[in-house]
Amino acid sequence: MSSASQRRLERQTKIVRAYWRVANLHPGRNVNIRTVAGEADMSPANVLHYFGTLKDLQFVAINGVMHEFGEKRQAILDRPVSASERLWAMIEAGVPDVISTELRHVYESVSILAEHPEFLYAHRSLTERQIMLYRTLVEIGSGTEEFILASPPSRIARNLVALEDAYDLYPLVGDTTSREECRASVRSYAELALGVTAPQGEPG
Repeated sequence: MSSASQRRLERQTKIVRAYWRVANLHPGRNVNIRTVAGEADMSPANVLHYFGTLKDLQFVAINGVMHEFGEKRQAILDRPVSASERLWAMIEAGVPDVISTELRHVYESVSILAEHPEFLYAHRSLTERQIMLYRTLVEIGSGTEEFILASPPSRIARNLVALEDAYDLYPLVGDTTSREECRASVRSYAELALGVTAPQGEPG
């Protein structure tokens, strides 16, 4: 990478980090170029030099969150522990105690897919990656005879991802069900679908 390209990447990264700091400082309020520029210690024109529009900046920021989320789940799948331990850890990661500002923005961007189809590929890729990770884990557990499958691996994987997404959307519409109860519901499905028993209490 040339020095100019490296510098451009560094400036873009700085702006994206500033975007998320602003979003976290003012949850529920629209982020604009001026506030991001102030947080990044740049002029609005400088921000627009690296990102042509606010929507371009939002796209890069949200796409980065999706990639990071997928990488964290991949790291769980790669742990040198039993398939069951990885399963419970995956569910815990998929239904977190707090819906972060970053995750909230990811879900809220679904509502603008018709207007901004550029977000569609990133959303679809994240969903398919999560399904693939769960399917791989289900197949590993089946191969080691930890899991006794009640349905094909792909169907179980899709259902687990769908349940996690649903329970992560609940808080955004004012549902007050405890996050542990939400996780317990996903674990309950996993128990039925995979013939396993969840540990008592929160998995580590």
